[in-house]
Amino acid sequence: MEENDSKQYTINISGNRFSISSPYGEEHVREVEKFLDQQIQEVTEQTEEFGPSSIALLVALNLADKLLTLQKKVTKFDGIEADLQTLYYRLDKVLTEKKTD
Repeated sequence: MEENDSKQYTINISGNRFSISSPYGEEHVREVEKFLDQQIQEVTEQTEEFGPSSIALLVALNLADKLLTLQKKVTKFDGIEADLQTLYYRLDKVLTEKKTD
């Protein structure tokens, strides 16, 4: 879906209403809304920090940490995929040569 196919949605995060635009549909928007609300709730329960700015910053730090960890895993798996593809081509070549012998 293209950006110009975006629709407007109203979401509620930690008691705050926001109007957002998304091309990914209502189900996705509701999943994001629920996920972020859960993250804020978890941080609020686990910290003595007060104020929405402090809580939002801690949530952002947690999410940035998760994102960077996932990016590193994906990069690692991309390398494995390339290695497997190389092995596949080598094996295919050897098997093809064996058939012609």
